[in-house]
Amino acid sequence: MAFPEPAYWLTIFGGENRQHTSRLRQDQELLECRTASNVIPDPSGALVTRPGFSNVRATAITGDPAITGMFHLKDLADEFILWDDDGDCNRDNANPPGDITGGTDFAAGANTLVRGDIFNNLLICVSNARNVPQTINSSVTRADLGGTPPRGIDVKAFARRVCMFSPSDGTTIYRSIMSFNSSNDDQATWTAPYTVNFLNFGRTGTDVNLLGGELYKDHLMSFTEDAVFPVYASPNALLPMAFQDFAFKEEGGGPPNIHAVVAANDRLYWISRNYDVKVIDRSLTVRSIGWPVQPFLRGLNDSRRIYTIGGWEPQYRLVCWAVSDGSDTTNQDVLAYHVDSGVYTFHTLSINAFANRRVSGELRLIGGHYNGLFSNLFDTSTTGDLQTAATAIDADIQTARMHLGLPNVVKKVPYVCLEMDPIGAEVVTVQFQLDDATAWTSFAESTFTVSGTDTIRGYFTIPAPFEQIGLRFRDANSGERFRVNKIGFPRPKAIYVSRN
Repeated sequence: MAFPEPAYWLTIFGGENRQHTSRLRQDQELLECRTASNVIPDPSGALVTRPGFSNVRATAITGDPAITGMFHLKDLADEFILWDDDGDCNRDNANPPGDITGGTDFAAGANTLVRGDIFNNLLICVSNARNVPQTINSSVTRADLGGTPPRGIDVKAFARRVCMFSPSDGTTIYRSIMSFNSSNDDQATWTAPYTVNFLNFGRTGTDVNLLGGELYKDHLMSFTEDAVFPVYASPNALLPMAFQDFAFKEEGGGPPNIHAVVAANDRLYWISRNYDVKVIDRSLTVRSIGWPVQPFLRGLNDSRRIYTIGGWEPQYRLVCWAVSDGSDTTNQDVLAYHVDSGVYTFHTLSINAFANRRVSGELRLIGGHYNGLFSNLFDTSTTGDLQTAATAIDADIQTARMHLGLPNVVKKVPYVCLEMDPIGAEVVTVQFQLDDATAWTSFAESTFTVSGTDTIRGYFTIPAPFEQIGLRFRDANSGERFRVNKIGFPRPKAIYVSRN
């Protein structure tokens, strides 16, 4: 059958919007999706199956533990350090990585998440269980942090000091305090966290809960559950740091934990406790950018919000958060925000720790799983789902319910044209919903086989008149990826105007 040339093209795809479908854009400048799962935005406006992942090591760490924190020693040494749910520290120089002995293990458990920073030629690590801080030097020797340091839930190097957030002195927790060592460039000189060498962001005993900090510009941005305070270096030798009035304050507007804060794209991003996504820009102004995904954020497992973790995917410019949806007891989903287009997509990845690592000159996002494995995410692989590198990627795009520029008009449209750009050889299942149908129906031409090097069009017969039509494109075949460029329709023919 010969089809006439499409007259109405939808060429720019947005990401997933979880708001009510009637609020989704469906015009020729932007087509938002009800579902954009395991796809990433292309700069041209297409949606592409995300790359898969490959395990860094073929053999899991002994005991198949969950990865709770990962760090690269950067210019100290080309070494990658992994913490696991036994509280152990591992070195990635063998298959599998082996335990680094020395020091005191952190508390056991997949939820004992680890933070770290490099100071004075040492990687200093702390856990959210407020364990004894650990150090790892360039020779990959591990030891307890010297002196009698407070036990913070986060650690940052700033103004030639080591900063511990919401610390414990071993018996009492000081939730509103950031403590720091008492001498420049000496990580082993400490006083009690509540006497001198500390900043107090609230009155001791109040509900101010300091979560941690992230470096931004010339400030150490300190986060509570409701506010962000810029800390700056002071010329006062007795108090070498001070903080300004809050740069941002909103009830529940802070992150659920410091692991949810991501430094990327010369900004800071975080998922907030009040079901939003926030960003700090260069002027230290905080904006809300989470409206499209607020319904999803409200549906997360409330008891696991404090285990949200974030990371930065530099090649595809995605800020990624691993979260636990619904009744999940581990992180089984990744929410990704494309910083250039503002597009959100969702990914079925099971991640408990993120880290960036430079490999062969390429900065990669590494994901730590729950099975003792850790992977190069978004690499050249064509498979990789949840935490199994060989599992097929299930890419799924579901459009808004489209009226083709004629709302409340019942129209006869003989076909829809789907233009795709082959990545390899792929077979895409194409389905539709007309008006209020709840189930997806396959077209008579149920699949679209794509191959070659040039763009290719497939035509699919629409069997009945409609007011609105939704489309679904899906490829769950192992080793396949696809790219949807645009959707086209012939000129609609109105039958009658609906009373709606």
